[in-house]
Amino acid sequence: MDPFLAFIEDGALSNWIRSSESIFAFPAIITLHTIGMGFLAGGSAAIDLRILGFAPGISLKAMGRFVPLLWLAFAVNAASGTLLLIAYPTKALTNPVFYIKLCLIALAVGLVYRISRTVLREPDIEQKPVAKYAKVLALTSLAAWVALITAGRLLAYTHKWELLGVRAIT
Repeated sequence: MDPFLAFIEDGALSNWIRSSESIFAFPAIITLHTIGMGFLAGGSAAIDLRILGFAPGISLKAMGRFVPLLWLAFAVNAASGTLLLIAYPTKALTNPVFYIKLCLIALAVGLVYRISRTVLREPDIEQKPVAKYAKVLALTSLAAWVALITAGRLLAYTHKWELLGVRAIT
């Protein structure tokens, strides 16, 4: 094991998260991570689907009011994800799927930012059809969230391949 990863993994915080019987340790952190992801991915998907033409009775301007909640959910996920990484640094940092997940986080969050800054702030968004570029952003965002959630779930299983010497990605 890498000495730096061993240092983190042997630390008090890492051990507390992994080993504590407290509900505030691993159970609370993983629950917050799941709730944060539900709000972030779910809220983003709702906005994306509205941009694509679903639920036309709901104003796109009104959908923009959810963006601050998405940023709060992102903050919760960043904090809880960091704590999960501290709990299992070797498991995550030696797995190529983890780096794919990080790239997908950057893509998905970047798309939330771009959609919120360009599409949802267009002054005449309710008076004209949604632009093609906005629909491309929305489709890309939906795909990014699906891939990100899939990569996150695969992390729970692919580390076992790494431990057995089978590369997760070849």
